[in-house]
Amino acid sequence: MVPTGLVHQTHLANEIAKAVRKLGKDAVGVNYSLGTDSTGEAAIFFRVVLTDASSQEDKLAEVTGRIATIFFDEIHPLENWGLFPYFSFRSKSEQEQRNDPEWA
Repeated sequence: MVPTGLVHQTHLANEIAKAVRKLGKDAVGVNYSLGTDSTGEAAIFFRVVLTDASSQEDKLAEVTGRIATIFFDEIHPLENWGLFPYFSFRSKSEQEQRNDPEWA
């Protein structure tokens, strides 16, 4: 885990909330956690639940790219926080089926 002293978590949470408000109707939930990646670098792991329509194959690349860009542009995870960002996406119906509490 990233030591809490390295990241002001309340400020980061506020910045993430601002970005989430810009995601639009494609995302129905966002959750995240701080930790280290496979190389030991400080990281932020975003878990985004998309509408089933946004998860369709013909839309998925555009939607996930747009969402990642919003997070990069709004939060600047590496530049402002020293966190390498990682994104995982799941459809709403997949989340309902898995009922994973670590997801949104």
